Amino acid sequence: MNKNVVDLDDQMLADFKDEARDIISSLDVHLQNAHSQANRDALLTAIQREVFNLRYKGKSVNAPLINLTSHRLADYVTSCRELNADSIADIQAFVDKIEGILDGDISGTSTDSAEFVRELPSKRAPDIDPAWLSKANVEALLVIPQRSMAAIVERELAACGYRSSSTQSSFEAIELAVRTRPDFIIVAKTIDDLDGVDVVSALQAMPKTRDIPTAVLTSDAPNHPSLRDLPFRTAIIRKGGAFGDDLAEALARFNIT
Repeated sequence: MNKNVVDLDDQMLADFKDEARDIISSLDVHLQNAHSQANRDALLTAIQREVFNLRYKGKSVNAPLINLTSHRLADYVTSCRELNADSIADIQAFVDKIEGILDGDISGTSTDSAEFVRELPSKRAPDIDPAWLSKANVEALLVIPQRSMAAIVERELAACGYRSSSTQSSFEAIELAVRTRPDFIIVAKTIDDLDGVDVVSALQAMPKTRDIPTAVLTSDAPNHPSLRDLPFRTAIIRKGGAFGDDLAEALARFNIT
């Protein structure tokens, strides 16, 4: 590789780390303020903005652990409805992890990314103890562009004691599946440039991901022509009235317990 290209990559990574440190410092200030302020809505918005900024900046550099952590943090703050003692502690845990990576206390060469992400806080669902989700230690990846639909699936999985993370991008889904090795994956049939059939076919063709149980979420009947190219091992979960039964059947079929 051209030395100038390598130098440019190194400089971009160094610049990103400097920007990431500034964002982490800002998040630390917001979290400290959240402990003492009664009106936390503005602070939550500010935290979300900083987290999304970190996610955006990280996409252009090779910083896999930071990007995995910021993806989980962005997923967490997107679903966060209020800054209370629990959510403040969870966000601080994410921030501390990213700070540890930036300081070199946590390195990508000695860290298994799949184990690493399972140690991060779980998204909180009403009336569900997050410690229960951590104890079950079952991880789902949801590839669902509609956030409202993803929230429904997340809630059902949380009720079973399962953790979940979400992405709206088919291409990011493939990267996350490789890096985080979830216990199962649910993919919407309609996503973006690649549809659910494409994503499932790609995942089941790759040695690193082909053994991960996968289901497609769809409004179509199982015999619909648009699903004919699905690998035979794929479960089908229908939206609507059949959703609960189909999800339960898929989990039983995959022996997810």
